[in-house]
Amino acid sequence: MTSELALSILLISFVILFTIGVPLAISLLFSSVITIAADPSLSIVVLPQKLFAGIDNFLLLAIPGFMFAALMMNKIGVTRDIVRLSDLLVGRIKGGLAHINVVSSMLMGGVSGSSTADVAGIGAILVPAMKEKGYSPGFAASLTAASSSIGSIIPPSILMVIYGASANVSIGALFIAGYIPGILVGLTQLVIAWYYAHKYGIDLPSTETKPRSEKIEILAKGLIPVSVIAVIIGGILTGVMTATESAAVASVYVVAVGVVVYRKMSVKMLMEVAIETAMLTAVVMICVGTATLFGWLMSFYGILDVAGGLFETYASSPTMFLVFATVLFLLLGTFMDPAPAMLIFVPVLAAVAATIGADPLQLGILVIMALAIGKITPPYGISLLLACTIAEIPLSKGLGWTLVFFGAFCLLMVFIILFPAITLGLPTWLAPELMGR
Repeated sequence: MTSELALSILLISFVILFTIGVPLAISLLFSSVITIAADPSLSIVVLPQKLFAGIDNFLLLAIPGFMFAALMMNKIGVTRDIVRLSDLLVGRIKGGLAHINVVSSMLMGGVSGSSTADVAGIGAILVPAMKEKGYSPGFAASLTAASSSIGSIIPPSILMVIYGASANVSIGALFIAGYIPGILVGLTQLVIAWYYAHKYGIDLPSTETKPRSEKIEILAKGLIPVSVIAVIIGGILTGVMTATESAAVASVYVVAVGVVVYRKMSVKMLMEVAIETAMLTAVVMICVGTATLFGWLMSFYGILDVAGGLFETYASSPTMFLVFATVLFLLLGTFMDPAPAMLIFVPVLAAVAATIGADPLQLGILVIMALAIGKITPPYGISLLLACTIAEIPLSKGLGWTLVFFGAFCLLMVFIILFPAITLGLPTWLAPELMGR
């Protein structure tokens, strides 16, 4: 069987299965099985070998660790304290509730690493409150979904773990590189929120002042869970632990906070969170295994040579390559889950990036940003769908302002492509050894 025919069978069968509604992981698996069965040069033994090889990676152990920490923090009530801390920081600015939403997402993202956990935790508190203050349900849902994307960019981030594992890039360097882009995303959303409040004359600055004792209490209760960021990043920078080990430490730290500070921990709660973490991890690992198999078949049949030839023809410079890669992942993010999208395409693009001279760290941040914003763009748009459900509106009502946030996001990615120091400056300064420099 020729490579062209095998690739056609692989891709066409995947498109057909995915189009008729077969779940993504199953579509990847079945299309791979069909191709292996049709090719006499391949043994069916390849199937379990590549499925297992995909999940047999020490770096991926960080995923259940960060998931457990995020789920446990929602369980013990950390989200509400983060919202109160954000209120203390930006609540007195015009459009205070919208600003609280964004800052809470920045803080929550730095703790949980999960955008859907961000929407579920913060959205349930702030979306109803924003509606009461006069914000349109569509804007409240759009802002909540858009700000949740910060959770994938500000470390710790599950997407950074997957990218680091698939592109052989230091996860610690990715964590550090994500801070400035994540903060810039937050700042652009704060500007849009201020404009909305100013345009419609709602959510005026509060004149109420909190007693000093209450401010100290809010700071103490808010900063204790947020301090997990210092534990994770500090441990990586000092070389005390790897990113995978930091996920385990973060889980233990959150449990300790639940026992000592919140006094809500119980064996039943631990078991509930552990079971939920195991189920979510299983879903991710099924995607990882099937995507690895699918990606290996694409590579086996020469897709790397095809991709390399295309990029050499149309995007021979690092800048044009990064533009093409960003657009590709923006499109993929509209209909694919981020994990399979990265596992299938990142190994190919990382190899091409090495030949063209594009920095894999800069590529990683752009890929993660593009896939993060994909969670608010239909038809996938899982974060937007969840936020609209909380706001009790149809998806169409949230699309208008979502396009505004999407445009601002894309503009920021253009700046990151043109000015590499936005992503590379901080890791080069703080941890050059993680970048091999």
